[in-house]
Amino acid sequence: MKALIGTTLLLSAALLAQPVVAQEMGEASGASSQIQGPTYSQLYCSGFITKKDVSRSSYVLGSKESPHEDRFQGRSMLFLRGPGLTTGERYSIVRQVADPNREDSSPHERSKLGALGGLYQDIGWVTVRSIENGTAIASFDFACGAAVPGDLIVPFEERPQISFRDSQRTLPSFLGARAEKSGHILGARDFDALLGAGMIVYTDFGSSLGVLPGEYLLITRGYAADDLNRMDRLSDRLPRGAEVTAVNPAGLPRDPGSKMPIQVLGEMLVLNVTEKSSTALITRSSAEIGLGDMVQREVGTEQASQ
Repeated sequence: MKALIGTTLLLSAALLAQPVVAQEMGEASGASSQIQGPTYSQLYCSGFITKKDVSRSSYVLGSKESPHEDRFQGRSMLFLRGPGLTTGERYSIVRQVADPNREDSSPHERSKLGALGGLYQDIGWVTVRSIENGTAIASFDFACGAAVPGDLIVPFEERPQISFRDSQRTLPSFLGARAEKSGHILGARDFDALLGAGMIVYTDFGSSLGVLPGEYLLITRGYAADDLNRMDRLSDRLPRGAEVTAVNPAGLPRDPGSKMPIQVLGEMLVLNVTEKSSTALITRSSAEIGLGDMVQREVGTEQASQ
């Protein structure tokens, strides 16, 4: 019984120590309890890809509990170093990351992702409370995850509030052809390869192609040989099934999949963009989505944007 009580107390303490979450941020800002768009966490923990240089002159030095901890949770008191840090100002904590997976889920996926620029995780944001002998003392007010020494400190930027559209809108099952302008899903926030609704992904469909935050894109997949992901390619290489009693069948084209329509797998909401990339939230999925799947504007939107 004592062991059970002790375990319960430890669990309660652990729950109380969790980082600030989106619901708390909504209450603090007076937001409605009815979700009209992406949560605060989905907006500010989505990460981004950029080719711009992110300064490494300001960084997380440690915390009030150093040297006993090296992973700093939300609500910690952090020590920051860097020029220009100002009392009362809010700053974002970001971290450049690389996909630990060493195999491509789709052809040249990792090299295509790398060509877009550096991939950065949002760790959260802090407020500088005071500066002592060149070291800023800051409260870790919103956390997407634990901060670590060396994480980068950059100016905080508000992200545009985005609203969901009618979720009852019917998605087509197939498209006759791919759009003239299209991109691919090349990464996911937690380096997942199998994706679905509610997950954050990164694409090479950026502002240079006209996409804007708040825009919806279709997620599609073709049947042509060049459209297949790694698992589909394995199936495509297997011997073709045949009915043993069939005679004089019609001749198939060399790549039958190239003559098939484009399958619609779901839709995504663009959260933020750079010139060559976008960060998006998958809002609906009718089938399993994977890295390498295509993204494109809906029929009608493409023409309107030109």
